[in-house]
Amino acid sequence: MTVVGHATTTAGPRPTHRGGLRTTALLMAPQMATAAASLLINVLAARTLGPAGRGQIALLLQVGYLTNLCAQAGTDRAYPVLIPPGRTPLAALADTLRLVTPTGLLVVAAAVPVVAVVGADTGDGIALTVVVFVVAAAAMVTGGAVRTAAAASGTAVPFAVGALTGQVVLIAAACALTTAEVDSAAGWLAAYAAALTTAPALSWLLLRRRTPPIGPSPAAGLRQARQLGLRLLPAGLASLIMLRADRLFLPWLGSYEQLGLYIVVATVGEFAVWPVQSWVDANAARWHRQHLAGTLNRTRPLAAACGYGLTAAAALIGAGRLLVPPVFGDDYRDATNLLLPLAAGTFAYAVSRVAVGLGVATGRARSALIADIPAMLIAVAAYLLLIPHSGAYGAAVGSAIAYAAGALLALAALTTGRPEPAR
Repeated sequence: MTVVGHATTTAGPRPTHRGGLRTTALLMAPQMATAAASLLINVLAARTLGPAGRGQIALLLQVGYLTNLCAQAGTDRAYPVLIPPGRTPLAALADTLRLVTPTGLLVVAAAVPVVAVVGADTGDGIALTVVVFVVAAAAMVTGGAVRTAAAASGTAVPFAVGALTGQVVLIAAACALTTAEVDSAAGWLAAYAAALTTAPALSWLLLRRRTPPIGPSPAAGLRQARQLGLRLLPAGLASLIMLRADRLFLPWLGSYEQLGLYIVVATVGEFAVWPVQSWVDANAARWHRQHLAGTLNRTRPLAAACGYGLTAAAALIGAGRLLVPPVFGDDYRDATNLLLPLAAGTFAYAVSRVAVGLGVATGRARSALIADIPAMLIAVAAYLLLIPHSGAYGAAVGSAIAYAAGALLALAALTTGRPEPAR
């Protein structure tokens, strides 16, 4: 029996390195499809709704992302490391649903007043906006549980199929809304709700055809995962606030128009780091085993993160300058001024995710706190200072500053001091 920080886990069969690469690819595939679909939907929504309407949709989605993170309560990071040996994919899904259900119900309910305030500004009516949001948020939480189970069990095909199908539904709905010239924020949010509901439902149906769960959910193992998750939750919240506070502050300190300009390019930068997080999730258990055996080479994953971050940043600048004005229209031409700081932030954020992932895998859950909480505070301060004077450009610069600080702190926490010994 070994200890990760304060969380106990029993050694058992784990996916091989080759299996880890396959799981990474399967987790990344729907994210790449999501990125491609979102680029198309970004264009359709921007042209149909205009900058202000696009900003309203963006704000509702940010509330949904925050709701999902609070509902997961850190278990999306903890469970893949602490999955009990011999758990089948369906059993792992039962575990993750059991972990997120209590908090999910409370957090979705707590988000309703916030959504009601946003709904009052959309012109669609508070009740309709709230109902559609609740459906979308509940589906998002369930989809998060499916993804965690896929990463933990190493069986990601049902997750990938469900997620890819959900993107097809979203594209079809967005095309229908554009053809009908629907400029309702609630209507576009309903398209997201339909896609988010389709993905976990189909994944569950596919998993039902596989082997049944092996025994009941291990209460002790789930308790350990929940405890480690709660230790990681403050860092997760800080990371999300650092990542999303720009979207939340822009309508308040600037305008929905500024958020609309910002979101069309900031979303692309966000997509660029998704493969990094998928790679970290799929390799967490292997890194942990190598740490216990004393064979973990931290330099190689960090070098890979740097190489990927530089490539993604360069691609963001090049593609953005080439495509934004002709694709989104002249109303979004000023968005090209945001590309350089957003690219710098993309590089820094990719490095920080790998450094934090290595820290968690080596039993240093505190490294996430050391990196993400100060970076969040820097982000909030930068947004409050820069957005009132510079709008979307201030948000882009503030995010780059915060991500760079987070990366430096994560590297410092990982490379200084002695690793925690396995006990």
